[in-house]
Parts: sequence; structure tokens; C-alpha cells
Amino acid sequence: MRSRAVVSSLPSLLLRSGAVMALLALAGCANAVVSGGRVNVQRAEEIYTDVQELRQLHFKTDVPLVLMDRGRADFVMQREFESHHDAAELQRAAAVGELTGLYASPANLENQRMRLLSSQVMAFYDPQDREMVLVRGKSETGFWSKIAGVFRRRDSTGEMLIAHELTHALQDQYFGAHAAIDRITDNDDRRLALKSVVEGDATLVGYGYTTGIIDAETISDLLAHLGDMPRVFDLEPPETAAAQRDSLIFQITDGTRFVGQVYLHGGWDAVNALYTHPPLSTREILNPALYLARVAPLRISVGGWARVLKGWRKIGQNTYGEVLLRVILARGSSGAAGLANGWRGDRMAVLRDESGATTVVWVVAFADDTSAAAFSRAYEGILERNAIGGVPPLHHVESRGTAVLAIVGPGAVQSADLAPAVWRASTITAVAPSGF
Repeated sequence: MRSRAVVSSLPSLLLRSGAVMALLALAGCANAVVSGGRVNVQRAEEIYTDVQELRQLHFKTDVPLVLMDRGRADFVMQREFESHHDAAELQRAAAVGELTGLYASPANLENQRMRLLSSQVMAFYDPQDREMVLVRGKSETGFWSKIAGVFRRRDSTGEMLIAHELTHALQDQYFGAHAAIDRITDNDDRRLALKSVVEGDATLVGYGYTTGIIDAETISDLLAHLGDMPRVFDLEPPETAAAQRDSLIFQITDGTRFVGQVYLHGGWDAVNALYTHPPLSTREILNPALYLARVAPLRISVGGWARVLKGWRKIGQNTYGEVLLRVILARGSSGAAGLANGWRGDRMAVLRDESGATTVVWVVAFADDTSAAAFSRAYEGILERNAIGGVPPLHHVESRGTAVLAIVGPGAVQSADLAPAVWRASTITAVAPSGF
């Protein structure tokens, strides 16, 4: 069941601000913008105007506020999820993630994602219908309310969430942010980097709204609070994959740090440029100076496998990047996650044979020989303990100079011939810095 909030005298304002006003009502703010199913147009106009002034962008079209019951909201979230991920793609991602150690087995990415959204989301922007959805009757138990609590000041928690969501609508209208993320289909690292820009931008505006200004002092104060953020991500349900949890933490915390630094460097013009010239890796999000200097990750091409693995075909390729590499390494010995700091690039080929079995051929490049050798040893141990159906996958890991080759899956049984063939045919190329 659904209902819309419409104010004919203020179309742009009402539909946009009203959309996220739902969050304020859910958060239990005394100065509610949505109360008893009605929109406080005057308050909505104030928030709407302030957000536009802070972000220095003006809304182009209306975004209706839609109130939905839990069942209808779940349907819309499921529809949105399925429009970008078909069943075969999700199964492949889960299989690859299990093999490489990114996900614990068994991994059901769709179910985990939907359980997380259904249990936590109070309101969301639906880019397909371009409307803001408020989940009727949802309390403030979601993680966004907990996040808001970290930044609470002047009792404006709900309004901070409103400003955050309004910024997402602006990003969609001006930069096509959702579409840009969807176009990145074979590089998890680059996709996560762009998501971090989107969330960091919105978080900066939301916090700036509570202070009334965005400047160096505001950003410094905001960044000081980010250290408290991970404690609110003890997400329910408890079976949420570490990769999903840590990716979400990264988008909010490191994404905000990154956007804040870019803003201090060049204001909103520089932030807007992030959508035209987005960061190419999560390493740049972690180290904004690398983005500003346009230091790109190494370009890696994985080849040679077809000469040895007869009957296998490539069904996909991907790049994990520094952040997801850290998730994998965290499953190893204490301190192993720090090895991800030496990441400089990676690329994997995902192969399948006629029986449906999967093998991953993965090349990872590091800053130096020592880092590569240390990763090779650590990753070997992780794969040995990575039980899939109670049994570790067949695998072969070795390092040469600054690079590591990992072959995981049934194809690893031919590693004596396969590894040399891959080393000969694969390339690792430095990419020259480029300007904006």
C-alpha cells in the first residue's frame, strides 16, 4: 500500500523535501516535517532551501514522497536489486567470493542483502521511479539512526538525514550517479570508490546542515567523529557478510574523509569534478593526494590460461582493490590485513568448464618484492583454512618480484603448466598520471 505527499504550491520543494521528511518523522524529532500523514510545507521549504544553498545546486525536477507499508517497500527494494543483478550474476559472484576468501561459505548475496535492507532501512531513494520511499511504521532502530547519533548536535538528527537524502537526489539529477555506478560491471574496486564519493558527498552536506556552514572547521569536526563510526555498524542480521559490512563502513567513513579533503582543496567545483573524473581505486579514497596527483592503479591483463586449460572459457573478470583485499586478509593471522597497504593493482579472470566448475586466475601487484612475498604466504594460509563444503579449494599461490599469482579452483591441478603460461602472457603496466 502506498500514498503520496503532494503540495501543489511548492512542487519542487514539497516533493523533494517531503520525500526525506519521512526520516525525520521516523527518528521521532519534535519538530517533525511529516506528522499525521501531512507535510509541514513551511519547514520543508526551509530545509530544502538550506540544502540547495549548502550544496550550491538547485533541484531540476520533483521527487515525490511515497509512504509504503513494509511489504510494498520490500517489493520495491527487491525490484531495484534485481534490475541490476540477475540470478546468474549473483551466483557467480558468490562462487568467486567463496573461492577467493572474500565471502565465507555458503554465501547467498541476495538473501543477505535483502535481510539487511529489510531490517534496517527506514527510508530510501528509489532511482527507478525517482521518488523517496518512507517505510510506514518503521522505528528508529535502523543503522542510519545510529549513524546520526554519532553526529548529533542541536537535536537535528532527523534533519541531517533529510539533507543527506536530498543530496542523493541532487547527485542523480546533476551527475547521474546511480547510472554511473551501474555502468561499472567488472571492477568492484572502482565501483566501491565511486560509491564512497556518493556517500561522502551526502554525509558532508548532512553534517554541514546541522552546523549551518561547510568550512575547514566543520570538516575537521566531522572527521573527528568518524572514529566512532564502526561501533554503530554491528549490523543486524548477524550473518551479514564481512565484505558487505566493511564496504558500507568504508563508504561512510573513508568516503567522507576523501570528499572533505577534496572540498578543502577546491570547494564544490572540485567535488562536482569527482563525478566527471572519478577516483579509479579505493586506494585513492584512502589517500586523497593520490587522486589529486592522478596516480592510477597499475593496469593488469591476465592471459595464458587458454593454452593450458582446454575446455574452459572466461565468463567474467574483476578487480578487488585494496579495501576488499584487506577484508580477505583479515581472515588470516593478526595484523595480516595491513599487507593490503602495499596493493598497487589486481585483476582476475573467472573461468568455467563444461561441468560448471569455476576457477579463478588472479594476479595481484604490490609496491615491492617483500610485500608480494608476505601476501603470498598469508594468502596461502587463508586458502588452506577456507573450507567450502568442509574442504579447502584446490589452489596454487606464488610470487615473482612484486607480483603474486593465485590460481583457485579445479584448474589449479594443472598449476605446474598453468602458472608459467600465465606469467608469460600476463602484463602489468604503469599508467602515466593524467590531468583533469
